[in-house]
Amino acid sequence: MIVQRDRMFEILDRLRDLPVTAVVGGPYVSVSESEFVDRCDVRFVGEAEETWPRFLTAFARDEPVHRRYEQDAKTNMETVPTPRYDLLKSGRYMVASLQFSRGCPFLCEFCDIITIFGRRPRLKSPAQMILEFEAIVKAGFSTCFLVDDNFIGNKAKAKELLRVLIDWQRANNYPLVFSTEASINLGDDEEMLDLMRLANFRQVFVGIESPRASSLAETRKVQNVRGDSMIEKLQRIRDKGLVIHAGFIVGFDADDEAIFDEQFEFIQQSGIALVSVAILCPIPTTPLYDRLRTEGRLDLSDPHVSFHPKNMTREVLKTGYDTLVRRLYEPDAYFHRLVDGYAGSSGFRRSRASQASLSGRKRSGMGRIAELTGAALMAARLVGTLIAKRQAISLGSAYVRHWRRNRRLCGREAISFASFVFLCADHWHFYTISQTSIRFQIGSSRPETLRPLPANEDLYLSKIAGGRKAS
Repeated sequence: MIVQRDRMFEILDRLRDLPVTAVVGGPYVSVSESEFVDRCDVRFVGEAEETWPRFLTAFARDEPVHRRYEQDAKTNMETVPTPRYDLLKSGRYMVASLQFSRGCPFLCEFCDIITIFGRRPRLKSPAQMILEFEAIVKAGFSTCFLVDDNFIGNKAKAKELLRVLIDWQRANNYPLVFSTEASINLGDDEEMLDLMRLANFRQVFVGIESPRASSLAETRKVQNVRGDSMIEKLQRIRDKGLVIHAGFIVGFDADDEAIFDEQFEFIQQSGIALVSVAILCPIPTTPLYDRLRTEGRLDLSDPHVSFHPKNMTREVLKTGYDTLVRRLYEPDAYFHRLVDGYAGSSGFRRSRASQASLSGRKRSGMGRIAELTGAALMAARLVGTLIAKRQAISLGSAYVRHWRRNRRLCGREAISFASFVFLCADHWHFYTISQTSIRFQIGSSRPETLRPLPANEDLYLSKIAGGRKAS
């Protein structure tokens, strides 16, 4: 991925003098192959279910291998074997990742998903997926992230899977909690949302990109401007018990200096706490990259803004981006949208309560004690860190103030102490990132890096607001 580019090159440079065969594959080499020609021995472009075994067989037999591998056709997803989750030390991972489909039917100008995987979604069968769910549970996982770039790219097939998954969850006492990614038109399909709730989905990443209709139209994000407002769509998603994590982009041609305030106000209004913001990035192979190159606006001399914006300078874009991210993760801004989002959505609270009752689970006294003990330990560590960083007064007092506000607004349904402690730890993490330089962009990654729900999903039940591409 592009955000790991420098580290990737550093590792490859260190391997040059060693007696090894350096092999590179994945998204970045697939869109910018020329950067790897002199940095590795073998490169894989695109999907590799067919080419990787072919290479491994030849390599194991000490036969000649090619410098470059690329499949003649897209992978038939129904032939993909079940991953060997049993080889993982599950205690070292919070979540198991699993893929149902590849490809997306939309035409977003900046997106490399459609250039790598195509616009016609290819999917695994429900029976195939059940085998993978069973392997995940057997390996010791309780949380699963479906990494599809758009889980609802083929709605009919997604619903078919969900119906089978619901039956499997019921038969096995709901062993898995799910999160995924989907386009915002999920909010227009109540049946899909109900099926996801019954299947125990708890979080979804949505690419909102911009509150400006002109910016969305420019980048062909048509699904975000159809029908009623994005705020209303997001509320319908939230009302079904899904925590929303959203992606935003600044730097479109229709953006001027006012966009940073517009983004901030929209995000605050939306009640989405966990947001990923990125500067627009022209990824090789995408229509955006080709258009900017044709217009003579592509300029790779700046690693943070590799093009010339239309209605502001690159420095203004970088400064505006930095300021926006810092504002979003100031404690009052973050907790106001989190608590307001939670307090203002009785539908979310009802849906979460119904999900908790699906499996008939009730926390035992020992379970509550363990949860409170874990929260107390986390609180002690957080306080120690805040003191060491000289943030105890400013941030610590903000955390206490918003905890009280949460109790005042929500009463018996308030975010629990244990959940709130972990939300504070989450905030500290993102607040720290937001205070660093532009090199550490919160949004500078593909959506696959979305931080999913932790194994103890109860700690995140209250993240109503919980809620990018290679950038």
